Amino acid sequence: MMLFGKECKRIIFSKIYLLFFAAVFFFSFYTQIWSDLSNDQDSFIKPKPGRDDYGITLIDDPEVLTQESTAQLLNDLINNEFTTYPYGFIHVVHLKGSDKEKLSIILQKLTGFPDPENYVKSNCKIAGTWGDTDEVYTDYEIPELNITDRMSIEDFRALMTEADNILGGGSSYAPDRIDQEFCLGPMSYEQALERYNELIEDDKVTNGYARLFCDYHGIFMVLFPVFLIAVYHSADKRSKMEQLIYTSSISSVRLTLTRFAALVSCMMLPVLFTAVLCNFRVMQFYGAAGLDHFAMIKYSLIWILPTVIAVTGIGMLLMNLIHPIAVVLIQFAAWFFLAMMGPLSGHFGVFDIIIRHNTEYGRSEFMDSLPVFIENRVFFTVLGLVCAFAASFVWDLRRGGKLGGNKMPRKLFARKS
Repeated sequence: MMLFGKECKRIIFSKIYLLFFAAVFFFSFYTQIWSDLSNDQDSFIKPKPGRDDYGITLIDDPEVLTQESTAQLLNDLINNEFTTYPYGFIHVVHLKGSDKEKLSIILQKLTGFPDPENYVKSNCKIAGTWGDTDEVYTDYEIPELNITDRMSIEDFRALMTEADNILGGGSSYAPDRIDQEFCLGPMSYEQALERYNELIEDDKVTNGYARLFCDYHGIFMVLFPVFLIAVYHSADKRSKMEQLIYTSSISSVRLTLTRFAALVSCMMLPVLFTAVLCNFRVMQFYGAAGLDHFAMIKYSLIWILPTVIAVTGIGMLLMNLIHPIAVVLIQFAAWFFLAMMGPLSGHFGVFDIIIRHNTEYGRSEFMDSLPVFIENRVFFTVLGLVCAFAASFVWDLRRGGKLGGNKMPRKLFARKS
């Protein structure tokens, strides 16, 4: 315990840890969940009957899905302007040659028109236009297509997936986006009231907000720890203590696992600190009565802690094999891909380190995925621990001179004289 305390003190009083704490507080908490709690006042008010708008919700209506998505795809083809988000950033696609012909064939199957583009231009009214003088987008009123009378919903989805592939992925017609984009309808008073009561009665308010809290933290806690690990890993070399540690009597396993535990514990401090702040913030709107005051802490430990364990274990192992700068670049690339490609809520798998649930509602959806969630968190906890043990083994080899002090990877980043 004395060694653990020394390592924690060493981490906490370092400059990089202050930056880490500030980054977690600002990016994961203040600009995200705190901002949501401050701006979304409607979440704290019980819905009242007679209002014109209770928001929108997903609906199970194949007719709406097929009509709206096909109409949009047809208009996009006519304008040859397809908005996609392949890596989280907007990318406007303009098709040429065979790709445009392939998409036209897909629309022939969907609409039943032999020449969909010319048919719409000749027979449909213009609903509106917008854009600059050089490039104007024209929106046509598409008639009822009755697609479900001619094909199954499975065949329809397959064609839309094919269209998304032609566009390079990340379009509104992708399998994981098409329902959220085109199968929406107005929420009724009964649905709004049911959603509100689920938050108040089943989730005790704070359980719902705890999932949203962990959604935001889960994104950044895959990235931020790697910087702290890199600096901490290099500290012995910078302070010229590396050779002294190599010759000390302490075992490699004990030292590595103690440092691993210290890193994980210190990384969780800003998460737990902001969890307490978030609980008090929710209390300001709902009052203290009836809330689950341990929800933020509980979700932080079962949701965020496994992520921190995994990222720390993987980071320590990689930094014993390759240069810390390379590890930072690799982890940044992995974070960018994982954070940008996943859906905002639900649909996560056992091997998805970032779990999204970007709403304080949706308890039923989350509980349906609970078995997968548990498997996921157990997997990443075990992975992190295995990597930590592997890191101690690799460090022991380096300590004994069997890996040559990691000279080859370091040469790649050494400055030339």
